Amino acid sequence: MVNSDYLNNLNEAQKQAVLALDGPLLIVAGAGSGKTKVLTSRIAHIIKNKSAFPNQILAVTFTNKAAKEMQNRVSKILGSSAVGLSWLGTFHSICAKLLRKHAPAVNLNSNFTIIDTDDQIRLIKNICKAENIDVKQLAPRYVIAIIDKWKNKGLYPNEVKINSKDIYEKTILPVYKIYQHKLIELNACDFGDLILHSVKILEKNKDIRDIYSKNFKYILVDEYQDTNFIQSRWLNLLAEKNKNICCVGDDDQSIYSWRGAEIKNFLDFDKIYENTKIIRLEENYRSSKNILSVASSLISNNQNRVGKTLISTMDEGDLIKLNCFKNGKDEAIGISDEVEKIKKKYSLNDIAILVRAIFQTREFEERFLKIGMPYRILGGIKFYERAEIKDCVAYLRLINQEKDDLAFERIVNNPKRSIGESTIKTIHEYSKKNKISLESSSRKMIEENIIKPKAKIGLNLFLDLISKWRNDLK
Repeated sequence: MVNSDYLNNLNEAQKQAVLALDGPLLIVAGAGSGKTKVLTSRIAHIIKNKSAFPNQILAVTFTNKAAKEMQNRVSKILGSSAVGLSWLGTFHSICAKLLRKHAPAVNLNSNFTIIDTDDQIRLIKNICKAENIDVKQLAPRYVIAIIDKWKNKGLYPNEVKINSKDIYEKTILPVYKIYQHKLIELNACDFGDLILHSVKILEKNKDIRDIYSKNFKYILVDEYQDTNFIQSRWLNLLAEKNKNICCVGDDDQSIYSWRGAEIKNFLDFDKIYENTKIIRLEENYRSSKNILSVASSLISNNQNRVGKTLISTMDEGDLIKLNCFKNGKDEAIGISDEVEKIKKKYSLNDIAILVRAIFQTREFEERFLKIGMPYRILGGIKFYERAEIKDCVAYLRLINQEKDDLAFERIVNNPKRSIGESTIKTIHEYSKKNKISLESSSRKMIEENIIKPKAKIGLNLFLDLISKWRNDLK
């Protein structure tokens, strides 16, 4: 069912943000000011107004959850007219889609594999071992962080200029070169490559850039304050023709500088795009006046901000209390005492304790167990980070393409098939010498009778299964 009241449910500033369709627009949206409502209403208005077809709208978010919510809200307004929003998603999902269409431009096949951090660590360890680099002296996670930093700045290995003050970069750059070459050999990308390759394709191929920048009549970006250099560059290239780019964000909520986010993308938006219109969403629908006044007073001390004055639509609310504790144990005792007081008035289901990181729950758990207070922990290991799920995905990856050495290495002896470390090492050496994948090496080594009898049985069983499943897939 189509909701025709989408404009009537907006306040004046929200309505202005939805109706301002021509040219660049920066929406400075305070916390709880209805930015998602504005974005979804804007998408609906563009389609309803026949300003563009759904597939001519690029809507970018930072999480799959946000993308799904946006899709659902647009569907509630437009009904079946919302079908075809094929370019609504995260930076990474949209870049992956673009990259699969143009993979040969960066020496990949369209069925490339996207590797995760575990795969990256395994690959970096293998490279370091081959290059006689001690992983105890130079941790693979640190190497990955530096490589990711270079990718966020839009740099391939041959474009990196080493920081002379960093004693490790000189060692890491050759690893980056081998790592990137190995990814191409594996027909694989890491998450940084998805955006980096997409940007390089658009920069080096004007015909491809023209297709996309002409097609995307409207570009909408959520949480713009969290974008890094390479994401901003990607958006600039796609907005080249129509310039109808609308970015929503809050400079006061920029907390991801440690992972490459550059607040200057937000602060300099009107310098990058001429004739930018700036609209502030200052009505807060989430917090009481007391919470808002304390937050506003604190954040006003920040120097690099666009600035806004948030107004609460709620009543005064309770005063904010600040408790300071010497350590985690004292904090857990203090919080549990507070919960004991209020549980007479409220159900435990209505009481939440927010922590910054999952390790901080331990002190609370120990305290609650000691005093016999029931609790539930929400969060923990994500579904796709579980070992058994990663194993299943590795099987699917290898079935999809035999070049995926990282998937092969993970599952060749999982479950156990009597294929030990020495056998895997021999397969690696054969693979390196003959410049073929681990799977191809295994098949050739069986033919040449190089593998030990017990390992040969297990390896044959494994390879037969992979072949059978590939036939099933066809």
